[in-house]
Formats: sequence, C-alpha cells, structure tokens
Amino acid sequence: MRKAFILLIVALCPLTVAASEPDGRIQRECLWSLARFMQYAKGLYTDVGVNARGDSIGYFKAKDAGRSNEDGVRTNADLSMVAAFVYEMGRVDNIPLPDGLTYPQLRRMAIRSFRYACGTHRANRLAVCTDKKHWGSDSEHHQWESSLWALSVAVAAEFIDRGWGLTTYDTQQLERLLAAEADFQLTRPVPTGFQGDTKAEENGWESNVLAAACAFFPDHPNAKQWHEALLHYGFNCYTVAADANDTTVVAGRPAKEWYAGANLYDDFTLQNHNYFHTSYQNVVLQEMAESLIAYRLAENPKKPRAEREVLTWHWPNVWQHVLAQLSLCDGEMAMPNGNDWSMFLFDQLPAYAAMATIGRNADALMLEERCLQSLLARQKTTTDGSYMLHPDIGPRRMGVTAHRVLMTYLLHEMFPTNGLRPTTWESFQRRHAQARVMPCQNLVRSLSKDRFACFSWSEGLKNATGLIVPNTLAASKVFIPYKNGHGGNITGQSDKMLPKPTFITDSTEWVAYAKGKHAYCIWATPGNAVIAIHDAKAKDAGQMAVSMDPLTSEKRTLYMHNNHHVETDGRKDLSFSSQWVNIDKAVSIVLPEKSHFHFGQRKLINSIWTSVLTPKSDVSIYFSNVDETITASLAEATQQWNEKGWKVVFTMDPDGTCYLLAFNPGSSEKSFKVPRKLKKLRNFKVKIVGGKK
Repeated sequence: MRKAFILLIVALCPLTVAASEPDGRIQRECLWSLARFMQYAKGLYTDVGVNARGDSIGYFKAKDAGRSNEDGVRTNADLSMVAAFVYEMGRVDNIPLPDGLTYPQLRRMAIRSFRYACGTHRANRLAVCTDKKHWGSDSEHHQWESSLWALSVAVAAEFIDRGWGLTTYDTQQLERLLAAEADFQLTRPVPTGFQGDTKAEENGWESNVLAAACAFFPDHPNAKQWHEALLHYGFNCYTVAADANDTTVVAGRPAKEWYAGANLYDDFTLQNHNYFHTSYQNVVLQEMAESLIAYRLAENPKKPRAEREVLTWHWPNVWQHVLAQLSLCDGEMAMPNGNDWSMFLFDQLPAYAAMATIGRNADALMLEERCLQSLLARQKTTTDGSYMLHPDIGPRRMGVTAHRVLMTYLLHEMFPTNGLRPTTWESFQRRHAQARVMPCQNLVRSLSKDRFACFSWSEGLKNATGLIVPNTLAASKVFIPYKNGHGGNITGQSDKMLPKPTFITDSTEWVAYAKGKHAYCIWATPGNAVIAIHDAKAKDAGQMAVSMDPLTSEKRTLYMHNNHHVETDGRKDLSFSSQWVNIDKAVSIVLPEKSHFHFGQRKLINSIWTSVLTPKSDVSIYFSNVDETITASLAEATQQWNEKGWKVVFTMDPDGTCYLLAFNPGSSEKSFKVPRKLKKLRNFKVKIVGGKK
C-alpha cells in the first residue's frame, strides 16, 4: 500500500515559509480550524472494547451512535479521517491542540475509530455496529451512500499509514472494504435522472470509491474494471441531454459514448429534494474533485490522465451558467428556494477550491477565500470548536463540514494555484451584473453594484420567493432565505400557489410578474431599488426574514419615521406605524404611504434564529446599504396612485435615479400614460407591465 502513496507523501510535505500564496494561507487556516475542531470531536469519541482480532476499537458518536446507517457510519468515518489528518499534519507543523487534548490521544482515537469503521463493514465482519448490523455494499448487497463513507475511511488510512503505519491486517481490511464497495458498482448500469431527484451527486460519490480502490490497490484483479467504471460514473455527473450527440473527444472516446443519461437540466441547473438546490449543485463538483485527489495518489501528476478529462466534464458550463451567477459577496451561494439543511453552512467551500485549483479560476479563488473566512467566523460562535450552533443533524453535520475543510486543504496541496491571483469582488460584480433567467427552474437573478436580487417560482416546492442580498459583508446576512407554505420573502404567504411568472430582462434589470388572481409584479431595477406590487388581498405581502443569530446579530435596531428607533431581539412581537423601516443602518423597506409593520415571530429555522418583518401594504420597495436618513428621503419621494386599472408606483434611488412601475394586474389591456411632469425628470426609468403604454 505504501508504494501507492509515495507521491502523496512528497506532495503533502509540511507547510513552509516558501509555500505559495494564497495556497499556503488557505492551508494554514484550514489546518488551524481543524485542530480547534478536535475539541468538539474528542467529546464525541467513545471506546467500545475490542474486535474479533483483539484490536481496541471505538467510534465518534452521532445521534445514532455507532449504528450502521448514514448518521452512525458517516459521522465516524469523517471524524476518524479528520483525526488522522490533524495528527499527522498538525504534529509535523507543531500546531497546538485545544486544552485537554494531546497528539497521542488524537492518534489513539484515529486508529480505533478507523478499525471500528473497517471491522464493522460487511466485507470484514470483525465487529458489529451498535444496532447489531454490518454496514456497506458488496456485489450482492447495496447500501445507499456507503461508497461516500468508504472514501473517508480510505483517506483516514492514508494519514494513519503516514503517521505511524498501518499493520498488514489493517491494509487487508481496507482492501476488502474498498474492493467490496467498488465491485458493487460493476453490477449495475450507471444511474441517471434529473427531474426532482438528480443522480449527479450519487454518481459523484460512486466515483469516489472507485477512484480510491484504483489508487490504493492498483494490482487488484478487478482494478481495470474499476477504472472503466470510474470513467463512466465520473462522466455521468454533470450530464445534459445534448451530450447524447456530442462528438467531443473525452478520454479517447466521443462524449456520446460515455453518456448514460441526463443528470442536469438543459440550462445546467440541478434539482434534488424536488427543487433547485444550490448545495447539491455545488457538492457534485466537490465529489469529482475528491475522486481526482484519490486517484492522483497512484500516478505521476504530470502524466496526462483520462480521469481528469472525464471528471471535469461540464465544469466550465456549470460554473458560468449556474454557480457564478449565484455567488454572493460573503462567499455564500444564494438559495433562491430556501434550504432544508442548516443555513449558512458555506458548504460550497471545496467547490470553490476545486474551481480555483483544478479549474484555475481566479473568481473562484476570490470567492473561496471569502467563503473560508465566513466559515471560520461561524466556528468562532462556538466554544468547543464545532462549526455551528444548533446543527440540523447534529454531529453528522459537523463531520461533513470538517470533511470539506480538509478537502480544501488537500486541493491546494495537490493542485497548487501556482501564481494565480484572486480577482476582486468589484470586478466580479461588474462582469456578472447582467440579468439572467435560468429557464428550467423558473428563476431570474441580477447583481447590481448595491445588491444581488433574484426571484424563483418552484413547481416542486409549490413556492414562490424573492431574495435580496446587499453587497457588503456587514449587511449580507440581514435578509435571509425564507419559505413558508406557498410563499416566502417578498411574496408573503398565499393559500394557493402563486401563478407562474413571466420574466422580462433588459441588460442589468429584470421584471417577474403574473396577472389575474394573486397577481404580483417585482422589478429589480438596474440600481438599488427592488419594487414589488402585490395583490391587495395577499397575506403578509412584502415580508422579509431577518437573521437574529450569534453569527449575524442577536439584536436588531429598527429605525422609523420621526427619529424613532427600537432595539429588539425578536422574542417579543413588535407592531408600529410608519412609512418606512431601516434595519441596523443597512437595509430598508419603504412604502408609498404610512402603514403598519410587524416584527417578531422569532424561531430557530434551519439552524438560524430568524424573525419576520412584515409591512401591511400592497406595495413595498427594498433598498440595500442605506441608513435611516437616506431612507427617510427616499420615502418622501415615493408615491402611489391608481389609474384605469393600473397600479403605479414612483420612487428613486439614493443617487437620484427615478423609477416608475405601472402594473395592470387584471386582463384588461387599457392604456397608460406617464404623467408629463415625470417625463421631465432626469435619469428617469419606466416599466409598463401587463397592458398598453
């Protein structure tokens, strides 16, 4: 086994002053973060006796402590890998561990949890999990996701072997485990599917175990078959229907010969959990990168490889058309439909890292550094080194996050950026300002100088929602994704699904509108303002979710007219009358006339304490990066009127640009004329929607 790792041992030498930047800087921060995380991991570890050979074993506890399911096995495998990595890399670099933890303790936890993972696999059967079962797949049995867990076991073995050496029997156990998992992949066709439940991420993790088996045991009798399967699974991650006829030569064959079926929509978007899910869109890229990490252990890095051509298929398209379009100033990736995981996971970190290192993308490098700083800021909210308060799935979420930090380190070690320098956010914003529609997901977005704005209509979720994110780090997490029933941010809540929108884009601005019952019209102007007109009967129209969390701020100051303001933690509901409200001198909602606002309903949603701000008005206008003084001036300039079935709103930006939105919510095609006095204004922009001018 050691022969297969010679190149990695050279590549993963200790960090030195000569380490290139930003590679060295990112690696140092990742390693320090993982060392701090081990305080939390230590609290999860427990010894459980010996296996059938008499080897001491133990495991890292999840909610389902030591069981044979995802919660039990994945958590233990990830934390075993991280413990082995921190032992080897931290010890060599003399990284201090948290109080109460020593490197010998770390070594003991790593080897015993590794032997628990190997011994309880059905290929070895040296012990049983706490539910009296074995885990894993083989040629006659399939356990969903087990190959993903197997990769972590394999990487744990690599660092254990480097740190103090695996025994011959340890190596035999690992070989049986990886061979069983890889052999299963030879028994079935490559899965495909894209509507609601993509197979992209599953094929990604199946490629992981095939790559690990090839890398660690290249002389195994089935290694050639594993390699062929790796290429097929790897190609069929980011696949679209057009690949069926693509003659581009990939790894010596036309792309169409590798193609098994589509796992992405035609616009390169992805659905999982029955909706467009940003986390799954990026995690596939991470998995393919991990296969390259694993496979690189066994061959000369300078030798051209079929694996790289296959595993990076459509990376540029997914990046250009989807991931870059949704990347935000703090390194987060926008979630237009909300999330069913913990919020602000920053789980796209290794996807950015892969694009920056393997893809040599300077934008990705800039976003990766911002994402890493955000992740580290979240870790600082805890006292035990864990990565977040109130994780949705407990220790398993912590293990997955640590796994991603570790892989980010390895990507910069094995695929250094070699002189690549990150772009600036300002440059990125200018190049991605154009309003774009993702037609397969009924989604529109734009990125102005002031803010990101998007609107999404999700048939799978039966939900319509808008999202506004200011382009400053201080304000980027004030408004957060929110879904509730058939509505969410901006649209409020409806008893039925809102009608499907029509999208209009014009350079850097967009309009999303629908007429008839539950009519609405949202205009993301080319500047700062986002103007929304709702059905007068819409419940809680214009509402926005506001974070009230240690990561962001546990108290918010609400400013309103007449120099009034109030500081609140959202625990008690607050009602007030005003034409406008400003939060923390950062974001504002302006109404055409004085009305009621409601703030409160503080709840723990997706691991973030969240309150809801609701204006009682059928027109709401949103501004980013403005204080209360500017907001008051904007409110003074705002007005609304009705004319022959039209709803008309007039407002302006802080820079003086004026906007008029006229919306006919019914089926009438009555004409509308802009008042003559408004036509004389400078920098005047008009949108006429739903009828004749």
